[in-house]
Amino acid sequence: MRVLIVARGYPTKKYKMNGIFEFDQAKALVEAGIDVVYAAVDVRSIRRWRKWGYESFVKEGVQIESINVPCGRIPKNILNKISEFSLNRLYKRIVSKHGKPDIIHSHFIGMGYITAKLFNNSGIPLVHTEHYSGMNQAELSEHYKYLGSNTYINMDKVISVSTYLSENLRNKFKIESVEIPNIVDTSNFQYKPLNKSNNECVFISVGSLTTNKRMDLLIKSFQDAFKDNKEVKLYIYGEGPERKKLETLIDNFGLTKQVFLMGLVDRKAIANKMQESHCFVLVSRLETFGVAYIEAMAAGLPVIATKCGGPEDFINESNGIIIEIDNQEKLTQALLIMYNDAKKYDNEKISKETIKKFDSCNIAKLLIKEYDKILKDRQVN
Repeated sequence: MRVLIVARGYPTKKYKMNGIFEFDQAKALVEAGIDVVYAAVDVRSIRRWRKWGYESFVKEGVQIESINVPCGRIPKNILNKISEFSLNRLYKRIVSKHGKPDIIHSHFIGMGYITAKLFNNSGIPLVHTEHYSGMNQAELSEHYKYLGSNTYINMDKVISVSTYLSENLRNKFKIESVEIPNIVDTSNFQYKPLNKSNNECVFISVGSLTTNKRMDLLIKSFQDAFKDNKEVKLYIYGEGPERKKLETLIDNFGLTKQVFLMGLVDRKAIANKMQESHCFVLVSRLETFGVAYIEAMAAGLPVIATKCGGPEDFINESNGIIIEIDNQEKLTQALLIMYNDAKKYDNEKISKETIKKFDSCNIAKLLIKEYDKILKDRQVN
């Protein structure tokens, strides 16, 4: 079986998260014995430095065929046309080098839209995985309504990375999707029993310092819960436009010796800090998936999360607490509960169950099962 993955780009040393979800799936499929060609159409800004034009190379066992066109902030309809033209050119090169694919699998609505336009009448089965948080909003813009209406209906199979997203697509576009989560690289996030201080309690949070992540709410609730308990600490990893506001909040509350903004660090540094922590907390307004929660749980930490669209699928009474978004009182209560009860959780069990659920081999099997169904249905019909 030859599968063509259509993606936004591929991860590089400088831009490690570019196309990471797509690439991780492609790598897992290759490891499972599938013949994969990874078609990357990168139309990011000229400021995102990379080699322009065509590229062809193998990365971690994955055959990458890429076209890089510096575009950036131009009208979305023009950007879509450029992406469509670029993918069409790239596809012809791919077929000439590697042959025609048995399945074309696009990721994210932008790539799904141009894939549906180009290949709807090609006779090749089309699969699309939706990850994009913009499609998980209560109200969609007219632009995304248009993209969704002209994408999902033309796919043989639509995959959602969470139950909340699946329900959103059902309600807004009247389509049924299969739920398959993203692969999460947990290699750095393993449970290691360490002797943690009996007196100090450490909370850790990882996320961009933006309004969506509600780090301000976390700091306010932390103040309510632990203003008189100097042995409780909160470490926040991430960077963003809210930093100054958060620094002021910490100063005003007199929490400079309890709450620490750690900035951007590598994943190993975060994993090491998790080994010294008792609980992970992130109270986002919206998440389509929630990688940070999963990394924390892979390290064995119980978590505090919000009903924001992703965590509802994998957080339960055995591994954490889930509360309504923007609820300071409930968050304060959850912090206090974790302060008293974090040691009651089975950290090793949390780690093992999480790693198994989001393991690359497991996700590859689920994807291949869907591919096989589609090809079998095509043969019958």
